[in-house]
Amino acid sequence: MREVAERTGLKRYKEEGENMLQEKSDTVSLYIVEEQEIYRDMYNYILPGRANLEILRVSGSSDTGTMERTVSELRPDVLLLSVKKLDIDIIEELERIRNNYPKMGIVILIIFYSSQDIELLRRLALCGESGMALFLKQSLDKVEQLCQFILAVSQGQVILDPPLATFMFAGKPECPFLKQLTTRELEILSLLSQGYTNLAIAKTLFIDIKTVEHHLNSMYSKLKADPDYNSKHLRVSAARLYLETMGTLYQKEASLTHAAGR
Repeated sequence: MREVAERTGLKRYKEEGENMLQEKSDTVSLYIVEEQEIYRDMYNYILPGRANLEILRVSGSSDTGTMERTVSELRPDVLLLSVKKLDIDIIEELERIRNNYPKMGIVILIIFYSSQDIELLRRLALCGESGMALFLKQSLDKVEQLCQFILAVSQGQVILDPPLATFMFAGKPECPFLKQLTTRELEILSLLSQGYTNLAIAKTLFIDIKTVEHHLNSMYSKLKADPDYNSKHLRVSAARLYLETMGTLYQKEASLTHAAGR
């Protein structure tokens, strides 16, 4: 089984203020596939030079085979795909890309999804070894958020939009704890499970650290009702349940135990 550190890009901080989504010193090259022309123009205007991003190409075509051929030609650090709705052909192509280019991250933005899409999206999130972010386009409020996702997946992290994660959890009766969480709590738990400190979570979500602590306390009170929780390390237990529900078996608790003391 793959370790969580490999699947989620789990890293430990050297100090409280460090953020895993910090800008890399090296330029991150980007291949963008965007269905909507207005967004293609926006990417070309806004992203160049921001957060050390270099746009290699912006395309409007997501036809079967086109992305894979272009990835082979350009060898970008990150593929950004934005479509109204994913179909089986696109997902299968993305699975091939993730498996064939394990060092390339993928950011996927969608507008619509159905219950039939959830298992396909979950399968896509768990395949391959590369970083991946899957978000609803309407969840993005700031350009900085998109830049953070791009930098995160280039470092091998896997990040899911909380509303999508909630839908995935809906079919998981074995984890009632996660089904009790609010969207914001799931968002915080997603970051916590990747090794974020409270301060780093606050900075990433643009909220006060006391707000983060309030949500964590709320989560912990709900966690105590779950039979699988560890009373000594609530932070570890919450992260473990999240990762296991996402299909990832956490095998090295020492890493999160270290983060729990931050």
